[in-house]
Amino acid sequence: MHPGSQPPSDDTALVIFLGIGFLIAGIIYIIPSIVAFRRNHPNRWIILVINIAFGSTVIGWGIALVWALRAAHRVGSTSSGGESGLNLFVNDVKKIQVVDPPPLPQTSPVQELERLHELLVRGAISQVEFDGLKAKLLSGAS
Repeated sequence: MHPGSQPPSDDTALVIFLGIGFLIAGIIYIIPSIVAFRRNHPNRWIILVINIAFGSTVIGWGIALVWALRAAHRVGSTSSGGESGLNLFVNDVKKIQVVDPPPLPQTSPVQELERLHELLVRGAISQVEFDGLKAKLLSGAS
């Protein structure tokens, strides 16, 4: 030791220990935001706000982490992130094509009458419903 220097006091060691502890706690606190930004998550800014505002609660931190780990941009996507299903500001438009359903298999009037009778026996339709459907079937068959 140098003649004028003093050994580190217990207070200095405590300050260093607390500083390292706060640094580790801070890194753990912002892990959801780090994950979201590293993954280029479409909702990374919202995750950051939730992480900062509610991260002190275990639930808020957990929500932010789960959201950061969920769906992110698909490779080659030009969308602004609506595909994650959780984007609050963008709804991706998905084009769909409406097509007619395939035709039902054709049954003979006898098969249809047997099917209606089976429904009547099982109690799925009443006698009045059976009579009405039977009359409609027989009038269409002639």
